[in-house]
Amino acid sequence: MSALLAWLPFLQPMTALGNAWWLLMVPLVFGVAVVHRAVQDPNMDGYWARVLRLTVKANAVLGSLALAIYLFVYFVIPLLRAD
Repeated sequence: MSALLAWLPFLQPMTALGNAWWLLMVPLVFGVAVVHRAVQDPNMDGYWARVLRLTVKANAVLGSLALAIYLFVYFVIPLLRAD
């Protein structure tokens, strides 16, 4: 119980999901897209299509950024090492 009192969600992800904790990004982005479209759209015609489109775009952008950071950390930074 005392371990949960010191848990930092962004620095120490929950271990219950194992290595798939990052998949929680998909429902999080979907929820943000639902709220954003509900606030920004003047009418509700085609609402769910726009929510789905925003969810796919946001997940694609976040995935691309994650891949770019991965490539930078594992391939570019070692090249900068001074011997």
